Amino acid sequence: MLWAFAVIASGVALLLVVLTLTHMGTTATPADTTVVTSTVVPAPPPVTSPPCFPFQMTC
Repeated sequence: MLWAFAVIASGVALLLVVLTLTHMGTTATPADTTVVTSTVVPAPPPVTSPPCFPFQMTC
């Protein structure tokens, strides 16, 4: 039983090492692409009225 756990655990560890080594040099964007930044200004958040608290006379 302990041997089976050791084989499974070492297999998982070996898989993680292989995946780490194969994906080390990859980036999110390739080097030959240009990233264009957005010039659109986001809309301002909507104006809300202040909350009315219990027993507040100015609401």
